Amino acid sequence: MTLFANKGINRVKMDDIANTLSISKRTIYEIYSDKEELLFEGVKKYRALRSEHMRLISFSSDNVMDIILHAYMLQVEEFKRTNPVFYSDIERYPKVMEYLENEHKLTHSEFLNFLHRGVNEGYFLSDINYELIMNMFDALGKYIMSNQLYMCYSMEEVFKNIVFVSLRGICTVKGVEVLDRFMSCPMVKEPKK
Repeated sequence: MTLFANKGINRVKMDDIANTLSISKRTIYEIYSDKEELLFEGVKKYRALRSEHMRLISFSSDNVMDIILHAYMLQVEEFKRTNPVFYSDIERYPKVMEYLENEHKLTHSEFLNFLHRGVNEGYFLSDINYELIMNMFDALGKYIMSNQLYMCYSMEEVFKNIVFVSLRGICTVKGVEVLDRFMSCPMVKEPKK
């Protein structure tokens, strides 16, 4: 997965993987029938680890804002380590894309509960249709990916200017104050060019 993230999926050959793992290519093909199956299993493993990590953060955090900001920092670090080509390459693997879409559907009710938790904690506005908000975030994500905005802008910039602006719109004054403090933190500000 590190090779795929660094170089892009299509640029990594099974020989590269075998050499990196110090095993024969034949051994890889005894376990995985092709690159898509290997990628599929890698994505599943990554998602499981990420999901478990976020579950632990959710249980140990006092509020939804801590969880959101932790997830943001994790995502930014991931984007920094990932070649943008990876995101366009992954769309060429239907089994992986179907899995990711199904995973997204499964987490729908969890995310809705998360948004309602934010309302109960006083960070999100109570007079919002959160089902509609979830559709908006889905549409934003699809727009970002289908228009390959990650090729024109860093994903950090996309998140900061699209996702955070949208998130800010559903926040109460209390939520906006947390976001503003976080965004003014020196490690979050973008480096000067």
